[in-house]
Amino acid sequence: MSDKLKITFTTINVRNNGEWTGKGELYYELLVDDQQVASRPVSNPLKLADGETVAINQSYPVTKQSGQTLTIEGSVSERDNLDKDDFANFKDAYTNAGNWGLGTHNRTLRDGNLDVTVNYKIERQ
Repeated sequence: MSDKLKITFTTINVRNNGEWTGKGELYYELLVDDQQVASRPVSNPLKLADGETVAINQSYPVTKQSGQTLTIEGSVSERDNLDKDDFANFKDAYTNAGNWGLGTHNRTLRDGNLDVTVNYKIERQ
């Protein structure tokens, strides 16, 4: 038996944009089962202040068989002109035994001064 699922990356909430003053330059990559669903390249980052939210609203449908794993991962980075970019990532894995992780998920990512939350949901189709 197979399950049809839809994974939707909804928002990225910025608590700390990684800069001491002004706006940070954030870029990201969000994937489902190694397939890119949403991204913003380092060459074209978003300028964001603390407290701002990035609306993603990008979905990806998958069909899973019992015994398979659903993998959801991503990274958010802040471009620095100094030494190295702040980089934070996550990787979540769900199986049929855990009902594919149905529901809403919030993953807090931190590195250096960067502090963001990636929000996504998993639904049956």
